[in-house]
Amino acid sequence: MISPVEVSADRAASYRMFSRIFFKPLDEAEIHRFAAMDYIALAQQLEGTGLLAEGFNDMGRALKRHHTGTRQQLATDYTMCFDGVESLEGEVAVPYASVFISEKALLNQEPRHQVYRVYRDEGIKLDSKIRLPEDHLSFELEFIALLADRAGLALKDDNPSEAIRNLELSREFIDQHIFSWFDLFAKRAEKILKTRFYRGALKATRGYLELDLDTIADLIEIISGEGLDEGK
Repeated sequence: MISPVEVSADRAASYRMFSRIFFKPLDEAEIHRFAAMDYIALAQQLEGTGLLAEGFNDMGRALKRHHTGTRQQLATDYTMCFDGVESLEGEVAVPYASVFISEKALLNQEPRHQVYRVYRDEGIKLDSKIRLPEDHLSFELEFIALLADRAGLALKDDNPSEAIRNLELSREFIDQHIFSWFDLFAKRAEKILKTRFYRGALKATRGYLELDLDTIADLIEIISGEGLDEGK
């Protein structure tokens, strides 16, 4: 039986993988690493999980026959969509919450301020060299990864209440600060994106977030009850 500490580590790694996809275009080495992960096989193992399996299958098949031009194809698709070069009826699909749930549909609006306050309360501050707003999807996913790290460390330190606090904060953050805009973003991005890899990444991200809410609930139940000693 996989322990809550191991589950926390797996969650952190998964969120960092999704975070990386949306942060900037993949380089050649990263494309090779993603291709080596064999997402097609993983999708088959996850059959029945809906969007997560479907998204992984798309990602895997997109990279199955990667070649010298794959990096440029993905980079172009990323830039045209996620950097806002191409628009759909005048609307862009950049991965910032403010663009989708603020009154003016502009960067650096209230959604950014809200997540900034959450990060600040947890003692987290973005690197000053990174000139992207706090409500960028990549940073929001990385934040969940950090909370997963903290939950795992709390369990190792025999501090179940702190582990549960981080898990509950993760659940709240997903509901309030990611699900509040992700579907609007994904729907628009899917109409702009040309590559199967990034369209699959959108599906897989949504599917993983849904699945992770169930994982979080299970972890809280295990940690809160007698299952903690057995699964530690």
